[in-house]
Amino acid sequence: MNVFKILFACIQALLPLIGFGFIALVLYTEILPPFHIIGAIICVGLGLYLSWFVFNMINRRGAITTMSGNNASYDLDDLEPTPGSDFIKLSPKLLTEGFKENKFFFKMEVTVSIWGDSIGKKLNDKHILKSVIYKEETAILILEFYDDCLLKIKKPGVIYYSNNYLKIIHAREILWQITGKTKSFYQYSYLNTGKTIKTKSNTNWKSHPYDFGIGMNALYLQG
Repeated sequence: MNVFKILFACIQALLPLIGFGFIALVLYTEILPPFHIIGAIICVGLGLYLSWFVFNMINRRGAITTMSGNNASYDLDDLEPTPGSDFIKLSPKLLTEGFKENKFFFKMEVTVSIWGDSIGKKLNDKHILKSVIYKEETAILILEFYDDCLLKIKKPGVIYYSNNYLKIIHAREILWQITGKTKSFYQYSYLNTGKTIKTKSNTNWKSHPYDFGIGMNALYLQG
């Protein structure tokens, strides 16, 4: 998998370099001196920078995550489920009621992804849901796990459930809380500003822009 990821990253990183290299060649041959050299150098520089950016993003986030990240569209997810569909559409209230009635897969172990961020901070550990609470007055959905991890989703949007995942398409803010070795609480906040995801924490964690994308599902629980 790592070999494939690196190979894919190299191929994708070459594309902007080739494109800007072609533009540089055209500028060099068509523009009068000394501007032809200046234009060519600028284009090659832009190509190198974009290639470096693409390679590092894919190498950190993975090929599939990168392709679906910042510019993803979830129009297909907004379609109404049809008879025979392998997923159902839920509101936060219906999700809460379904958990209480033990209708869904929630006794299975799941991993957590928040706007694509799924590595470290116990996100990629296996968790089992303990309770689901929706506070209508504040529009906050609370998911508590047996290992003392906690999710608070403010203003959750459309929710979809299938046999192996649960995802929330949009949200205003998501708080991920875990328990440390000394039973202290570590919190990681992801705020959707409409243009980007702003993060903060009561730890020394510093988020990396390649770790998540605003175009991805706000929350994804993978069974």
